[in-house]
This record gives sequence, structure tokens and C-alpha cells, in this order.
Amino acid sequence: MLTRSYPWLAWLAYLAGSLLILSNSIADYLPGGFGLFIAEKGEIGMSALWRTSLHIHIIGGLLCLFAALPQFSKTLLRRRPAIHRLSGKIYGMSMLFLACPTGFHLAFYAKGGLFGKLGFLTLAFAAFHTTFAGWRAVLPRHRDMTAHEAWMTRSFALTASAITFRIYHMLGYLGGFEENSSYVACIWLSMLGNLAVAEWLIRRRHAAEFLPQTQPQTEP
Repeated sequence: MLTRSYPWLAWLAYLAGSLLILSNSIADYLPGGFGLFIAEKGEIGMSALWRTSLHIHIIGGLLCLFAALPQFSKTLLRRRPAIHRLSGKIYGMSMLFLACPTGFHLAFYAKGGLFGKLGFLTLAFAAFHTTFAGWRAVLPRHRDMTAHEAWMTRSFALTASAITFRIYHMLGYLGGFEENSSYVACIWLSMLGNLAVAEWLIRRRHAAEFLPQTQPQTEP
């Protein structure tokens, strides 16, 4: 019984993290907020282009975080496929046309020096590629649902790095690590760590498909 509850705990943690990012975004990044993140950017924070890119990135990222929630429910897919398709379209469009393009732009002004910028550039590229590959796999001329599920699992793992990054960064702060080094390490750890978990889940799912199904034993 406890084992079955683990996925629900993970989803609750993901939802809590998404809501926390939403509240922080409203309080700091969006118009009318405190603007602490923008203020620390100095001159670039005064750029209308940079601020517009930031606001679009936040809105697109939040849409991705919440639209991803119903995507991995087998029950919802079976009973309400229209909801699955709608949330998938919202997720894909937000990622490909909002979050990733602005992520490329913002990465050039990220903290952490060269490796910090490379981390966010890699994240933006990987998120775009995995989402596009997942969308392409479900088109009628391809219709490879196994590939679609695998690529979207990777895409979701990269989306969730917005949450894991903040967790690692907070732990680094509490642990007293040097800010710049901790920031860069958390970028790469959240991205690569989440992808590693995604690959493990994909391989386990594929392995289960080839294992013989055990039949329940009946009383003679």
C-alpha cells in the first residue's frame, strides 16, 4: 500500500513546487511585483527587450508546469482523451513558442559565468528538441506512441528541473556553499539528474513490456 502511494507523493511535491514558483513569480518577476531578481540584473534589467523576454518566459514556463500535470495519467488518457490532447497542445505550444525561445535569449545574461550560460542554453535546446521530437512522433505519418511517450517523459523531466534547481539551490545555500559555484552546479545537476531519472523510467517501462506477464493463481 505504501509503495503505491509513492507516485502520488511525487505528484504532490511537483504540484507544490509549481505553486511555489507561481507565487514567487507573481511576487517578484511579473509587473507590480517586488522586482528583486530584476533589480540585481543591473543595467540589463532595465532593458525592455530583456524584461519582455523574462515575462514571456515565466508565463510560458508556468503554462508548461501546470499543463504537464494531466499528461501522465493513464486513467485520464483512457477516459478523457480530449483533456489529454488539449493539455498536451498547451504544453507543447508553450514550450516551443514561449519558454524555449525566450530561454535561449535569457541564457546569455544568466549568472554563473560561462558555465552558467552554457547550462541554461543547453537546457533550452534540450527542452525544445525533446518536445519537438515528442510532438513529431504523434503526427499521423509517424504515429509512434512509444517514441512519443519517451520523448515527452524527457521533456517533462527538463520542465521539472525548474523545481529541482530551486531545491538544490536552497540546499546549497543552507549548506554554506559558495554562491556562484553552487548556482552553476545546481543548473547542471537538476538538468542531468532529471534526465537520468527519465531514462531510467523509460528503460524500465520498455523492459516491462517484454517481460512475461504473471498470471494470478487460482484455487483448484
